[in-house]
Amino acid sequence: MKKTLFKSLLLGFAALTALNASAENKLIIEDFALAPGETKEIPVYIQNDQVFNSFQFEIAPIQGLSFDYACEPTDAELIQVSVDDHWPHKSNGSAISVPPQDNTLEDGTYRVVLTHMTTYSNSNKYIVPFGIGEGIICVLGVTADENFTGGKIVCTYAKGDYSDPAKPEWVGQFEISNQEVCNITAPAAAGTPLKEIVETGVDGTEYTVKEDLAIVAKSDVGYLFVSDGAGNWMKVKADETVYTTMKDYTSIKGGTLIGVLSDANCNQTLTITKAAEQGGNVTASAVAWDLAQSDPTSAQYKFAPKVNEVILLTGFWFANENAFRGYSDQSGQSATANFDWCDTEPTMQNGVLYKDIQSVAQLKKAWDAATTGAPAKVAADDPLSFQNYVVYPLAISESQVITGVDNLNASKDVVSVQYVNAAGMVSTTPFKGVNMVVTRYADGSQVTTKVVK
Repeated sequence: MKKTLFKSLLLGFAALTALNASAENKLIIEDFALAPGETKEIPVYIQNDQVFNSFQFEIAPIQGLSFDYACEPTDAELIQVSVDDHWPHKSNGSAISVPPQDNTLEDGTYRVVLTHMTTYSNSNKYIVPFGIGEGIICVLGVTADENFTGGKIVCTYAKGDYSDPAKPEWVGQFEISNQEVCNITAPAAAGTPLKEIVETGVDGTEYTVKEDLAIVAKSDVGYLFVSDGAGNWMKVKADETVYTTMKDYTSIKGGTLIGVLSDANCNQTLTITKAAEQGGNVTASAVAWDLAQSDPTSAQYKFAPKVNEVILLTGFWFANENAFRGYSDQSGQSATANFDWCDTEPTMQNGVLYKDIQSVAQLKKAWDAATTGAPAKVAADDPLSFQNYVVYPLAISESQVITGVDNLNASKDVVSVQYVNAAGMVSTTPFKGVNMVVTRYADGSQVTTKVVK
């Protein structure tokens, strides 16, 4: 009798061990999308071949994602597929408990603890376990930061107490068989790339700018000058209310800048009536342009900023021409940038060299031809293309005056201008090709420069 009982117990233990070894328990979180800055509640399911009393799982840190809380599912969220109605995952709202806890560990791991509940019948205390089947066991609150680019939820730990369905007591360890649980994707912002709007945008069309943008300069008359950080620029026009909201922004979140494009003379402006959202992970800065650059190997030798590009302009101020100019003693080339509105209405000194004036470059007229990019959208391959620019200084101060530098030609009266071609022919009008320009002044001095027509 004792041998038979011992044999039966042994066989029962072996069967239980085999059941535990072959059990397939899975933690399931379905793949989901989470945009930067978005918050969601994510249901966590369990698919189990064993009954268990309590369960704990831990999730590895994910760059840019925070787990805000874990809570019990509502009755509406519950999916009940238990094979045994006596052992549901949630029975009358009493079988699942997510106690308050400090969930985030020092290394950033997020821990969730699910405990069993107790119920009483005729003053007897019973453990109410999680039944076999599939259902929601908890809900996770998650938030993506502004730089979130997606990730994968990986369980670094997932164990609990295993129970015997016939007798709700702990008899062993409950484990899950999967570790990589789900993928999180960060959907790209809707809209049109800034480069495409600049090069092929249609006048009068509404556009949403797809990428994050850096605000490089501002004007109190309601303009923001923005860049995608890849060399593409746009002037954004806002009314007083919208500008007041956005004037302290340093960047704009992709997919939130929406406006109507105007394209006068290829000087694109996006007029907005609603404030965009601040945020984004892009940087851009003003580009230095020296009109007096004399080194022909320099990228600045030919003044050719992009439309709406924010520049730091260095050049001589010519009051009689209402323009900034530069002189090159080595080449004789003199670039000219006409001057227009300025926020500060400065009193500038004639013939004085100014350095690093924050300005915006625009075109006097649309380009007649272009060798690259969209037609009339980029600078023509013309040695005199610098003459097609007008600059809009945003601020000029006396501190930008370069002392000790004087341009003696700035205020002198011109007596005559002659053009000499490569064959030595002289004319009062320029020849086609290379011209040496001889300018004579009333005081008897003269300056020779070189231009190409």
